[in-house]
Amino acid sequence: MRICTIALIVLAVTVEAHGQTSRLVGPPAIEAVTSITTSSDAPDDPFLFFDLATTVPIGSRFGAIVRPYAHRLAGGDWSAEMYQLQLRYQSTTKIPVRLDAGIITTPLGLGTLELRPDLSPAIKMPFYYYMPLPPFERRYDGVQLMSGGYPLGAIVSVSGVKWDARGGITDSTPARSRNVFATGRPSAMRQVMAGGGFTPRVGLRFGAGFSQGAYRSAVIVSPGIEGSSNTASDVTVFNLEAEYAFGHTRLSGEWVRNRFESTLGPAVARGYFAQAVHTFSPRIFGTVRLVGASSPAFTGTNRLRKNMTTAELTVGYRLDHDLTIRAGYYMSRRYGATDRSHSAITSLVWAHRWF
Repeated sequence: MRICTIALIVLAVTVEAHGQTSRLVGPPAIEAVTSITTSSDAPDDPFLFFDLATTVPIGSRFGAIVRPYAHRLAGGDWSAEMYQLQLRYQSTTKIPVRLDAGIITTPLGLGTLELRPDLSPAIKMPFYYYMPLPPFERRYDGVQLMSGGYPLGAIVSVSGVKWDARGGITDSTPARSRNVFATGRPSAMRQVMAGGGFTPRVGLRFGAGFSQGAYRSAVIVSPGIEGSSNTASDVTVFNLEAEYAFGHTRLSGEWVRNRFESTLGPAVARGYFAQAVHTFSPRIFGTVRLVGASSPAFTGTNRLRKNMTTAELTVGYRLDHDLTIRAGYYMSRRYGATDRSHSAITSLVWAHRWF
C-alpha cells in the first residue's frame, strides 16, 4: 500500500506542476491477442494464450491501461492475472518525462518486450523468464533469473535523442514472480530499480538495468536446521542488453546476473539470450534464438553448478493482417541433464487492434 500511496502522490504533484493541456496521451485502443502452441512431444496438449489490453486517455496527458491475461500450460493447468492496471502521465516538456504507476511492465529485461506472441519473432520465450532456478539451499523460494510478471510500483522515464533513463520502486524483485491478486502470493518487498540506454546511431542501442531489494521475508524455523533462514535476504539483479537493426535483419540479446544472499553464502546465477531475425518478404521471416542459464544447486551437502540451454530455429508466415503461423525446431537440455531433447513446434497467433 505504501508504494500505491507514493505513486498517487507523485501523480498529484505532477498534475499540479504542469497544469492543464488539451493534448491526450493517445487515442483509445483495444488490442486482443490469442495463440495456440503445440509440440511434437505432445501435440494434443497445447499451450494457450489470451491477452486483452485497453488504453484509454483520461483528460490532459493522462492515460489508463488495463490488461488482463490468462494462459493454459501444457498439462492442463490454467493461470490468470492482471498484467497491467496502471495510470500513465506523459509531459510535453523539452525532455519528455513519463510516469507509470500501478501494476506496470517490469523496467528490466529486454525479453519482457517480446513476451506477447504477436511481438515475439520466436515461438518459445526465453525459459528463464518463467522457469524457476534450481534451489541453492534447503529453503526454496521459486526464484528466477528474470520474471515475466508485472509488479506494483511507480517508474519515472526520461529520454533524449540518443539516450533514455528510468528509475523507481516496485513491490517485488524481477527475480521472483508475484501475482498481485493471487492468494498465497509472496509478501510485498520493496525494490529500487534503475536503468538506461544509449543509441549512438539509428538502429543501434545499448542498455543496462539494476534492481536491489529483498527476495524473501523472514520466517520462524527450528534451530539447528542447516540451510534454513529466519532473516530476510536480498538479491541484486543486473542486466545488459543490445539491439542492432540493419537492412531486413535485427540482432538482439541480453545478459543477466543475479546475486542472492543465502545462509550458505552468496548464490550467483547468470543467463543470456541472443537472437537474429531476418525478414525475407513482407509475409515471411525467420528467427534463430539461443538461450542459456547457469545456477548453483543445493545437493544436500554442498552446491554444484548446473546449466540449461535451448535453441530455436523458426520460420513465420503472415497469413493476413491479424493471423501469423510459425513452425520450427526446438532443442532443450535441462538443468543437470546430459541428454538433449528435440522437437518440432508450431504456433498460430491472432492479434487485432481496434480504434
